[in-house]
Amino acid sequence: MLKSLLASALFAGLIAGLFAAGLQQALLVPLIAEAELYETGALIHFGAEIIESGAAAGHEIVAGTDLARSLLTVLTTVLATCGFGLILVAGFALAERLKLTRIDLRSGLLFGLAGFASIQLLPSMGLSPELPGAAAGELAQRQLWWLATVAGTAIGIALIAWGNTAAKIAGAVLIAAPHLVGAPHPHEFEGVVPPELSALFAARVLVVGALGWAALGALAGHFWSREAAPA
Repeated sequence: MLKSLLASALFAGLIAGLFAAGLQQALLVPLIAEAELYETGALIHFGAEIIESGAAAGHEIVAGTDLARSLLTVLTTVLATCGFGLILVAGFALAERLKLTRIDLRSGLLFGLAGFASIQLLPSMGLSPELPGAAAGELAQRQLWWLATVAGTAIGIALIAWGNTAAKIAGAVLIAAPHLVGAPHPHEFEGVVPPELSALFAARVLVVGALGWAALGALAGHFWSREAAPA
């Protein structure tokens, strides 16, 4: 069992991590690089002439992105994805031990999408992905709200998927509770990053996250089923 858990998590994490890192480099890193120009004051997001020169400067900084920084980002993404893979296949083991479901590519995909909902999608309803220079609430409060949302969503999804009627209701309450309380936000929304750039970044983060989690879940489920299959 331990061999299956480790092999499924690490193989899936490596492949899905490289896939997600490639998407990040193509879709997210250019936006982060441009946002850093606004954060440092090199660009200002109002005025027609500034916008034109800002676009050109943004392309220049993207073209000259530091290689070492990109490699560290890829490495961090792969390691984080492997860690999420370990958590995911631990869930596989528990689900099979409790005879809740049989793990294969399809059920692994569903686990991956549940992980995306818990880690990214539902928390983003209160705390959207942020670019450098964006306004944000107090850090400790945001971290606490995020942790409560992740835990509540993960447990809530499990209760809805496998529980009785009362458990399903409790699961729905757990998922909704952090959003009813509300995420911590700054007293005033201000920042140097253009709102259009922030909106594009948030949308792309969610798309990249969904694809990465789907790949991780499907691959982990596939490798798990192959490890568990009799020789």
